[in-house]
Amino acid sequence: MSASRNPEIERLRAFAVLLVVYAHAPFSQLFSPFLYSTFSGVDLFFVISGFVVSGSFIHSLPPLGGLAIERRLIACRAPVVSFYLRRLFRIVPSASFYAVLCLIASMLLKDDGSVAGFAHPQDVAREIVAVFGGVYNYALAAGAVTQNLAPYWSLSVEEHFYLIAPILLVVAASQRSRVLAVCACIVVVLVVFRPMTAGNIINVSHTRFDALFYGVLLTLFMQRPSANARGASVRSILAGARIPAFILRSAGVRGVIKTVLVAMLCAALALLPGVTNTALLDGRAGPNFDTSSFALMSYELVSVVLVWLAALRRGWIFDIPLVRTALEYVGSRSYAIYLAHWVIVQCYQDLFFRYYEVLPDPLKLTRIGYGVQFAVYLAATLLLAEMSYRLIEKPFIGAGHRVTDPMQKLEAARA
Repeated sequence: MSASRNPEIERLRAFAVLLVVYAHAPFSQLFSPFLYSTFSGVDLFFVISGFVVSGSFIHSLPPLGGLAIERRLIACRAPVVSFYLRRLFRIVPSASFYAVLCLIASMLLKDDGSVAGFAHPQDVAREIVAVFGGVYNYALAAGAVTQNLAPYWSLSVEEHFYLIAPILLVVAASQRSRVLAVCACIVVVLVVFRPMTAGNIINVSHTRFDALFYGVLLTLFMQRPSANARGASVRSILAGARIPAFILRSAGVRGVIKTVLVAMLCAALALLPGVTNTALLDGRAGPNFDTSSFALMSYELVSVVLVWLAALRRGWIFDIPLVRTALEYVGSRSYAIYLAHWVIVQCYQDLFFRYYEVLPDPLKLTRIGYGVQFAVYLAATLLLAEMSYRLIEKPFIGAGHRVTDPMQKLEAARA
């Protein structure tokens, strides 16, 4: 598998972050009860992250065949240290910027007379301590902190995962041992951790690691020499559908079929939380099935199929002019958008209700008014994300490479 950037993965990142942006948008229920929450975008993010990050890390490792465990750890010292430093440069600067921005916004709203939950700077400050203390998602699940920095729970899950994943991939050096180790970890999450965790299983790391491990497993599968050769084609998927061969010979027809199938998978991922929350629709079932282990598995498995199709690099993921360009743009800035949208949402919710009476009638709680507001919310999010991407995220990623590349070159020269 090539270590180069995959544009189809970027398109999936765009879809994932747009699901999250929609999930947190105020009054999004005005559009459809089935889209009451599209938080399943986070599950897609987890699978993508496990796939991309583990693939990059494995690609950086030296040959480990025949070495004892202690020798493996020594041989992989530079790649492991480089991995953690790159994660630090990739994640922390933007996370710090938006955490401080939330604190400043909270102080300004409080000074403006707001009594909303977000307008409590002391609560935001406590959450910042929890975030950088590495315990935010557990504190959030326990109700020990407020939810003013709620999106940071997923960052906590990923960073906890990447504390252990590189070591696991070094200790389990062969392809077979890595697959067995990853499968064992998935089984432990599904059979032990989730059933034994009382209460919230959405936000805590040990019950969400399976989604990231699915991505790692997909990386290991795609590294087999025959994986891409036997990859999914339209003809192989529709082999039993009795569609005339001359139809499938047309590149245009194959492209339409690919787009329709992927659109159906994306729709399933967006709709599953609403469909599985039957309490919302008919009032008969328990209110938390949409966040049960079985429901989470459904989001994760749809995500795995989407990431697998993207990994094949065969034009499965919305390979449509203009659409692919727009999605790749959003995908390349998905991390910034993920953090930026929350600041906009919190400020919007407070200001909208406090100044509701002075709004023009077309902008009040109507479908048209909300459509205009949603467009403004999305534009403000993209502008803020673009600024942080250019001024913070991209420069620090470059700095991380400038720090780690010489380390790896030096280690390679010594080998």
